[in-house]
Order: sequence, then C-alpha cells, then structure tokens
Amino acid sequence: MKKFIVLILLCIIYAMPVLSEGFPPVGKGILPSRETNPIYWGYMEDYAKELKKAMESKRFFRLRGWGTSYEYIITRDGEIKNIHVSVPQNNYFDKKIEEIILSVKPLPFREGMELDEMVFDTFLGFYHNPRMRFSIGSYDNANTIKIFSLIVDTKK
Repeated sequence: MKKFIVLILLCIIYAMPVLSEGFPPVGKGILPSRETNPIYWGYMEDYAKELKKAMESKRFFRLRGWGTSYEYIITRDGEIKNIHVSVPQNNYFDKKIEEIILSVKPLPFREGMELDEMVFDTFLGFYHNPRMRFSIGSYDNANTIKIFSLIVDTKK
C-alpha cells in the first residue's frame, strides 16, 4: 500500500510542471540589447559611470561585500523622485549610498527616448571584482512598468 501511495505522489509531482505557465519570451521589451536600442544603453552606461565615479571619490566606512539597492524614478528633465531602499545593508551604509545617488544629477533624456519617466533599481556595492551591468525587466500592472536595473561594483 505504501508503494502505491508513493507511486501516486510521484505521478502528481511529475505532472505539475505540465500545468504551470511558460516563461515570457527572453529579450522582449524596450531594451533587448545594445544593438537594437543603443540610445537607452548609452544613457544607462553614462549614468552608471557617473555613479561609479561618485562612489569611488566618496570616503566613508565600508566593508568588502557591502552593497545596497535603491529604487527611484528619473524624470525626462533629470530629476530624481520617490527614492527608497529596496534591498538594505545597514542604516549607515544605506544613507551614504543614498547621498551618492542624490549627488549625481542624471542627464536629461536623449533625443529618441520616448519615455517620460524611467524607474531605476540601482545596486551600488564594494566587492573584489569591479563591474557595471545593465538590464531591464518589467512587471505587469495597469501600466506595465519597465524597471531599468544598474549594478555598479567597485574595489575602492
């Protein structure tokens, strides 16, 4: 009887992926690649470089491996609004990263950028491997908001 119950449970577990939804197509959206939309990629690269420069020039206590993420909106004219921590580290470090983000005035949107606002999720951290990465995601709600993601790590 135990073997029969185990067999039925295995059949149910094995059949579950068949009932799930598929993943959305990869690369769908406003920023699928640098080649298809260089205006947005260039904007994100220039903004990330400015954040990295500000982060490396600011001196404050930090430990290797610390990083925090902020979500905020950049308007067409370069204003930052609705800034808040999305992934905290600690209060001291979070405040210093917020100061860095607010100290870097975003560039006004370039010609050809059709959005009025861009929602950014920006991670700034201190690791052994300096890097800058960009991506875009979206989540469905009434407006299908696009999230522009920047990851900026530095050794300094």
